[in-house]
Amino acid sequence: MLGRKSASALSTITLTFTLALGSATVQAVTCKGMEITPCQKNESCSWVKAYTRKDGVKVAGHCKSKPGKPGGKKKSESKE
Repeated sequence: MLGRKSASALSTITLTFTLALGSATVQAVTCKGMEITPCQKNESCSWVKAYTRKDGVKVAGHCKSKPGKPGGKKKSESKE
């Protein structure tokens, strides 16, 4: 059985991990389903043009989140 301190530490670690994963999920949901114009205006999203896969399946154009842009935060504009 875990002691109180161990159980508390485990709960804190679990909560932190869950929140970290949750922000990526929220970002993906933010871009998912957007039309082309709002997608292109959102710096956290990217529009993927329609294409045909090698197996002949046609994939419609869609909006997706850009890699490395969790939470949709803008880069700092100051350069050092």
